[in-house]
Amino acid sequence: MHVLDCLQTVHSSPGRLRYRLRASEPIPWPELQRELDQRLTGLPIYWRLTPGACSVLLVYRAPHDDLIDGPDVAAAILRQASQRLITALGSCGVTPSAPELIEIRTHQRNNQLAALRVMGSGLINGLSAGLTLLLVALASLLILLGCLGLMVPWGPGSLLLLLAYGLMELALWLRQPFVNA
Repeated sequence: MHVLDCLQTVHSSPGRLRYRLRASEPIPWPELQRELDQRLTGLPIYWRLTPGACSVLLVYRAPHDDLIDGPDVAAAILRQASQRLITALGSCGVTPSAPELIEIRTHQRNNQLAALRVMGSGLINGLSAGLTLLLVALASLLILLGCLGLMVPWGPGSLLLLLAYGLMELALWLRQPFVNA
């Protein structure tokens, strides 16, 4: 494991970084304070250790030379400060804590039960398709008879067409669960 694993980013913005420190043993805060005093001098940066929250704050401070820094200057300075922080942690003997174990539970299904379920759904799908085709054929016959019935005075054409419409709706309703799946 690497000392880099001790750092967990809590907050990051263009000119500011906050890390939470995670270590296997208690962090020697006074020693880390001295190491950072030595290593971060010369950088245009404000930093603060917070032992209660186990965190380090790094804030870029632009020099007061009336020049405007480019957009990448703060990121480069914060990256350099982070590298020096990692070096200081290594000098203090800080080691990362062991990674947390993530337990993944899987459900093992009975293969025979799954095979029966697939076969059962296939059988129901086939029966639904067959019944749907039968309903569509019957609806087609009723549409033909309904059209002929509209030509005959007092014929039941409109009633037959309405029944054909209902059968088509029923056929589509029977296929909907299998089409949407």
